Amino acid sequence: MQVKEIMFKNVIAVTRSTTLKEMLTKFTNFHSFPVVPVIDEERKLIGMVFLRNIIDAFSVVKSHISKAIAFYEEKEEEDIFRIELDESAGNLILVDDIMDTKYFYVYEDATIEEAYRQMKIYQKDVLPVVDKEEKLVGIVGIFDIILAVFRQNKII
Repeated sequence: MQVKEIMFKNVIAVTRSTTLKEMLTKFTNFHSFPVVPVIDEERKLIGMVFLRNIIDAFSVVKSHISKAIAFYEEKEEEDIFRIELDESAGNLILVDDIMDTKYFYVYEDATIEEAYRQMKIYQKDVLPVVDKEEKLVGIVGIFDIILAVFRQNKII
C-alpha cells in the first residue's frame, strides 16, 4: 500500500510571510497543535513549524544557538507560563523567523512500510508527503499507518 492511499490531503500549510498570529488562528479549532508545513508560491515544501519552534521564539537563548556554545549548560525546560509575551509579537514574528529548514518528508508513492521506517529513524510521528516535484500533497501520521495495517488485516 502506498502513502498516497492513506495520507490526509486537506493539509493546512503556511508561507514564509505568514505571521505567528495568522498561523495560530488557523489552528484554533484543532484539539492539539500539529506540525505545520511551510510552502512557497508553487506549493513546494520549504520548511516545517513545530510546537518547539514557537516556544523557542520566546526564549531568551535559542536552543539551537545554545547547543553550539561548548561551555553553555542547557537550562531547564522553558516554563511557558513565565514567558513574557509582547502584545505585538503575534504580528511581528513571521513563520520565516521560526520555521525549521531541516525536516524529513516522504514521497506519495512510497510504501507505508517505508514511511513507517522513516518515522522510526527520524523519531517523528507525522511526516509531510510530497510528489515528485517536492510539492506538498498531504501529511501522514503513525496513526494513519496503524489504521491501514488494521484494515489490511480486516480488524476494522
